[in-house]
Amino acid sequence: MTHRPAKALPHRVPTWAMGLALILLALAWPAAPTRADPAQPRPFSATYEVSYRGIRAGSLTFTLSSDAATGRYIYETRAKPSMLARLVVSGGAFERSELQIDAQGVRPLSWQLEDGKSGDDKDGALNFDWQVGKVTGRVEGVTVDLPLEPGVQDRLSIQIAVMTALLREESPGTISLIDDERVKRYTYLEKQEETLDSALGQLQTVLYESAREGSDRLSRFWFVPGKQFITARAEQLRKGKVETVMVLTALELPEG
Repeated sequence: MTHRPAKALPHRVPTWAMGLALILLALAWPAAPTRADPAQPRPFSATYEVSYRGIRAGSLTFTLSSDAATGRYIYETRAKPSMLARLVVSGGAFERSELQIDAQGVRPLSWQLEDGKSGDDKDGALNFDWQVGKVTGRVEGVTVDLPLEPGVQDRLSIQIAVMTALLREESPGTISLIDDERVKRYTYLEKQEETLDSALGQLQTVLYESAREGSDRLSRFWFVPGKQFITARAEQLRKGKVETVMVLTALELPEG
C-alpha cells in the first residue's frame, strides 16, 4: 500500500472561518451597555391656590408642553386672580418661556411677560442667543444686554432646570438667573422628607430651600419624587416670616 505524504496545513485561515470566529467571539463577550438617555420631564399642567400674608389671592396654572417637530418646550403660567387681587393682577396676565432640554440640562431660548393691561410698562421680553453668547431684550422699560454664562436661566425655566436635575438624581446646586437686568444666583439645599396632606391625597415630598447671598428672602419647595418632582407646596419668606404660599390643588400628568 502506497503512503501519500500528509497534506500541509494552509498558511491562511479561510475567510468563512474567520467570520465564524468573530461571530462566536461576539456571542461569548457581553455587549457594552448602552448609556440610557438622560431623564426628560413629561408635559404637565399644575394648578395652585395662592395666598399672600394669609389673604387668598387666586390661582396660578403652570403648563409644560412640548413640540415634537422642534424638540422644544413651552413653559407657561397664567393667573386667575381673586376679586381683591384683580386690583393689582389682570386675568389676562401670563408668563412664558421657550426652552430646550438635552443631556447638558435646560437652556432657555426666549422669555415673555405680559401683565394683561394696556401699555407695556410692566411687560418684558428676553432673547437668549447662545451662539452669540448674549441675552438681550427689555423688561419693565429697562434694556437688558448681558453676556450668557453656562446654565443661566430665566424666571420660569429655572423651575424646569431644578426639576430636570432632580429627575437625573443630581443636586440643583447654585443656579444663575436673569432677573430684570441683573444676574442673581440661587442655591438649593435639600432639608428633609415630609408627608403632606393635599387635594390629591397624601404626598411623599422632599423639602428644599433656596436663597441667594445678601437677600432677606428664603423660598421653600416641597417636591414630589413620585410625580417627577412637581412642587406640592411653595412658600416665600421675608425676614423669617411667611408671605406667599402656593398649594397644589390639581395636576394633569400623563402616565409614562
